[in-house]
Amino acid sequence: MEKVLMYVELVLNLSLLVALSVLSGFIDKRRPRNTRSGALAQGALFGIAALLGMLRPMVLGPGLIFDGRSVMVSLCALYFGPWAALPASAFPMAYRISLGGTGMATGVMVILSSMAIGLLARRRLEPDTRPPTAGQLYVLGLLVHAAMIALMFTLPGGAGPGVVSRIGPPVLILYPLAMILTGKILSDQVDSRRILATLRESEERFERGMEATNDGIWDWDVKTDVAYYSPAYHAMLGYGPGELPTNGAAWKSHVHPDDYGRALAANQACIEGRGDHIEIEFRMRAKDGTWRWIYSRGKCVARDAAGRAQRIVGTHVDVTGRKRGEEELRRSLAEKDVLLREVHHRVKNNLNVISSLLGLQALQIRNPEEALAAFHTSQDRIMAMSMAHDELYRSRDFACVDMGGFVEELAARLRSSHPESGRIRLETSLECLELDVNTALPCGLILNELVGGAFAHAFPSGREGTIRVLLRDADDGRCELGVADDGIGLPADYQEHERGYLSLSLVRLLTEQLGGELRIAVDGGTSFRVVFPREPVPRPTGSSTPR
Repeated sequence: MEKVLMYVELVLNLSLLVALSVLSGFIDKRRPRNTRSGALAQGALFGIAALLGMLRPMVLGPGLIFDGRSVMVSLCALYFGPWAALPASAFPMAYRISLGGTGMATGVMVILSSMAIGLLARRRLEPDTRPPTAGQLYVLGLLVHAAMIALMFTLPGGAGPGVVSRIGPPVLILYPLAMILTGKILSDQVDSRRILATLRESEERFERGMEATNDGIWDWDVKTDVAYYSPAYHAMLGYGPGELPTNGAAWKSHVHPDDYGRALAANQACIEGRGDHIEIEFRMRAKDGTWRWIYSRGKCVARDAAGRAQRIVGTHVDVTGRKRGEEELRRSLAEKDVLLREVHHRVKNNLNVISSLLGLQALQIRNPEEALAAFHTSQDRIMAMSMAHDELYRSRDFACVDMGGFVEELAARLRSSHPESGRIRLETSLECLELDVNTALPCGLILNELVGGAFAHAFPSGREGTIRVLLRDADDGRCELGVADDGIGLPADYQEHERGYLSLSLVRLLTEQLGGELRIAVDGGTSFRVVFPREPVPRPTGSSTPR
């Protein structure tokens, strides 16, 4: 329960910091980040955000506090540079020194290392021109917080190992996810600045085009309905000079039906004297049948004695590109909203899984030696989940896991974690399969239980042998995951519910979760085969295939 509360406290702390990072865009609009004052203002914001996070930390003991300052400081250094990094690190550093305690020096070093890693990443990633990908942000989060964990060993009195054992898993699971979410928000701000810069450039081109008459110019005699359309006006819609009729009805016949009423009403208001200017956007049909967004501006230059317009002149500007940019920005914001909900959903589910696994493991503990073994087993299970997410964030659409690479890496990690595995051969036969994360996580846990159990129990007393891992597409809409060994095999009278066989019970539960079937054979060793249906991987429209 204590560990669950620890995770919840960290999630709340990081959520506060993520929310505060949204204010960065507000500052950027008023003080551009490429100016010194703008960078200092951003640094002050992130420094204050770090301070607010420190006001609600996770406390492990006197002077031992943990919060999201490393996320704020490293991301500020990455996105805004050294001038911003100085106040962003100075504020939390001064506050940490004022708190004192046994962990003061370590806390200061964590802030400095986060700033240094962020600045080094800025030189390599150039976020002002190429916003970092989710994978790059995830790697940065791992580096920053691996350095944090390493610095825990500088705590006085030999407190480091104990602290690391308590905060290591939540730090390596939650902090990189917070780096991705906050970094994506900041990257969106970079994209927004570029889109806004494009819009400003479009407006400047409009002004230059007006001077050179490159934009469409029209001159309409309201009384006679005779109109003039410039060559650029024709070209804008794909026509040659003179191809459009020289009357006011020409533009009306090309206006999109959905926009016709608005455009006609704006014209009529100017004609009847309710205003001297026309300014409206609408779609016009080009010669090739496509629709172009037109920004129309006009002014009444002559009226009769009754105040009715006699002549109106104006310009048409093709703003289709700008409209596409605005739509792209809206889609981008919608995608990030989906990503936020998805990260929240996955974190919550993973915390529930970890809590359940720890509860089951606790039922098996009878003495300190079993407690230590249970702790190491739990570490392996959390590592399997972490590696699934690591593989997930390497992909480009956050939808699927490359199971071939994931299983290969997980099996190798399990082998390296068992000290006597040098006398045991590990053979793999893996096909390149892509599974959604809800299927990949149970598969990773199943593999962890079966391979880890084979290393631990199948070859006692220095016995040599072989463990074989299989992953393949069964060609009938199902997948097969298999682990076999030539060890001593299971006892003939074993019962899964008995103490010592928690792993087998867990494998069967996970197999049922997949809607699959578990087959166990004991003949010259032990063979496990898990056959389960392969669910289609959901992909967002327009996404590219992951590597």
